Amino acid sequence: MNFPPSGTSMVADFLCSVADSSTSPKSVLKVTQAALGHLYRAWSADSNPMDSRYVLMLLDGLVKSTTYRPLRKSSVMPVRPFANLFREWKDNELLSIKDLRLKTITLMALTLMLRPSDIAPKAVHFDIDTHKCSKWIFSTVNVQFLDSGAAKVVFHGIKNDTSRSGFEVIMQPTADRKLNPVDALRVYILRTTHVRPTGNPVFLTLAPPFGPISASTVASVLTNAIDLAGLSNHGFTAKCFRPTGATIAIESGCDPEITVRQGRWKTRSVFFEHYVHANPPDSMSSDILLHE
Repeated sequence: MNFPPSGTSMVADFLCSVADSSTSPKSVLKVTQAALGHLYRAWSADSNPMDSRYVLMLLDGLVKSTTYRPLRKSSVMPVRPFANLFREWKDNELLSIKDLRLKTITLMALTLMLRPSDIAPKAVHFDIDTHKCSKWIFSTVNVQFLDSGAAKVVFHGIKNDTSRSGFEVIMQPTADRKLNPVDALRVYILRTTHVRPTGNPVFLTLAPPFGPISASTVASVLTNAIDLAGLSNHGFTAKCFRPTGATIAIESGCDPEITVRQGRWKTRSVFFEHYVHANPPDSMSSDILLHE
């Protein structure tokens, strides 16, 4: 490859090779972006490939898809305040749509260890037949309610789905209906059927014209849930739901391999090093020293 790259396609290839050389590519890509930009401007190029919106979109995608380590470590929240909150609320059929949406997203965020963008994908799909781009939508066709009481959920166009084949997970029910994520999701979908637009997005905006919510809206919903649970002054954010679900799953004895697949982590090492903040059980010393 000639240097500097002479067109956006060559720039794209070069940036991909740079990203592949690092497990935390954000900083190296930023430096590369700035350096190439200065170089093109110094040569008085008529147009700067680094200013192309497609190159900028690629940079954003590379950071998200090739980062093995989280850019910021999030904290683990106590779950009991959320459980207490929802136990005080009315049944799902009687809640306002706003509250039911908040409850459903919160329960799913904990049990499926969601990122906000998992249910509001930012990725764009290119149709090779029509040559048109369209956004991935977390649709009702991605949810299947099973006879066992569980739900099969398929995520497309999300982080780590580099092959765009999707991630299929099973969301299990709980005996306590007030805390059952499957029932909350089923009732929410049913109660919003009459306003669901083309594409059948699962989670909708609250006002017409009804459409799919954005990742920033999901984050706002989860932040509101944190506030309602009385945890607003503890520094928790929407990104804390993912490590909270992971840590509690491991502390509760869930199979680590199943938890890694359920949470759609790229590697087992990233999962344990950066998302699981488990503490040793109170009985650990006794279990070791008094073992017969």
